[in-house]
Amino acid sequence: MKPFQIYILLFFTILTLSCQKKEINIPTTDKTGIQEISNFSEIWMFMKVQEKDTTLQLNDKNLIGATNWIFNIDKHLKLAKVMREIQHFQEKRLKRAADEKDEFNNYLSYSDTINKILSFVDISNIQFHFDTIQSNKSILKKLDYYKNYNNIHLSLGMKSYYLNENKIDKVDFFDTLIGFINFTENGKKTLLHLNFNQEITYQEYLNFKTHLLSLQKELFIIDKNEYIFDANKIPECGCDL
Repeated sequence: MKPFQIYILLFFTILTLSCQKKEINIPTTDKTGIQEISNFSEIWMFMKVQEKDTTLQLNDKNLIGATNWIFNIDKHLKLAKVMREIQHFQEKRLKRAADEKDEFNNYLSYSDTINKILSFVDISNIQFHFDTIQSNKSILKKLDYYKNYNNIHLSLGMKSYYLNENKIDKVDFFDTLIGFINFTENGKKTLLHLNFNQEITYQEYLNFKTHLLSLQKELFIIDKNEYIFDANKIPECGCDL
């Protein structure tokens, strides 16, 4: 299946759902991701506002097990709500792989504003952790593995970004990160650990991930564990998370 056919299919699916009085605003970024996926089915996560409460409305009625799964998610939803649902499907995929041969992947969709097409991020191998867990504590349980890397912890708070425990201006964050990697690697491969405040929007999460992936190449690798933390439950850090 050609990319053009895929984009048309997605486009008409969006139109169909809109006709059913359901609208979804997927994230937008200026980074190019995966552009071709064949043999897929879709999972939709809508934002529904009831009085002052915002809820996630899931539609997975068209999900087919033996396909690649594409998540179309409203960019305004809070990260905690989105990732708990995604983790459920990640575990479902792992169970399928254990029970039978499953060579399919899971993808997040977004709009590439430069090429004006839908693009995708592969999240098949990511394990999400929630509430009080953060990467700087978690890796202590597997030091024999992580000691072989130049470990750098990135945290996205509601107002600030942190590189290890250093607050970095969002505008300068990625340039600072590259400089820091070059300064600290000391012959080791750099491994980035990602931490996200559960209250940030899915849009901010996706924007950060696509920017990182656009830089990746040979500069660093990203740990398969991602941490979605509740700032009210983690130990006092003196930081603005």
